[in-house]
Amino acid sequence: MATSYVPMSNFSTPKAGETSDYHTWDAKKLASFFHSKGLGDYSETLVRHKITGQLAPLLSDDDLKDMGIDVVGDRLMFRHYLQQLSRHDRFHSRIKSLWEAEERLFYSDCDRACATCCGLCPIDPSTYKLTTSHLRVNRVVHTRCGPVRLCCFGATYTSNNIDLSKVDDVDVLGTPAPCLQRVCCCANGKDVVQVDSRFEKDGKVLLQLAQGDGEAVTNLILNQVEEAQKMDRGF
Repeated sequence: MATSYVPMSNFSTPKAGETSDYHTWDAKKLASFFHSKGLGDYSETLVRHKITGQLAPLLSDDDLKDMGIDVVGDRLMFRHYLQQLSRHDRFHSRIKSLWEAEERLFYSDCDRACATCCGLCPIDPSTYKLTTSHLRVNRVVHTRCGPVRLCCFGATYTSNNIDLSKVDDVDVLGTPAPCLQRVCCCANGKDVVQVDSRFEKDGKVLLQLAQGDGEAVTNLILNQVEEAQKMDRGF
């Protein structure tokens, strides 16, 4: 039989939009969530059986019966809201940012000053964002005359979401600054991270980063590629 509900003043009800971290909830916070969904009769039951947010998705129909939740409709409601929480968690996990950076455009401040007319014509960098499932590259393509950027003539902007489960390999290549800039401006080089995917137009995407950042970023992307491919295979 269903247990009677005893009000618990030290419960804090999660607000809408605050369920993305439900797997960190203790038993009282989880019970408070279900109380807000009309299942408050079982608050003490959840606390007594130490059902936390981490354990809740593992509950089967038999588990709910063993806990004394005999009403079929209530068990269905529990399962419904647990599935809803799981969907929200997967959504927030997919969009969670693991790493963000801007394109390294210049080797030195002198290089920047020459390319932007001492800052009068600023140049927007491309931006990179890594989530658990995608690498988003917002590319800024500047108008050029040969190798020279014509920063005052505008640029085109494109956005590319690379599915990490479709990535074949990730490598990093160090590019030194031009000799004159190294000597006169103490310029640092760049790290170019190459993301290979047969599904991309050119078969690869290049990320230009500050010198020394490439290896760590490559390892981070490779780790997420492995996780994404495991999920794609259903592991």
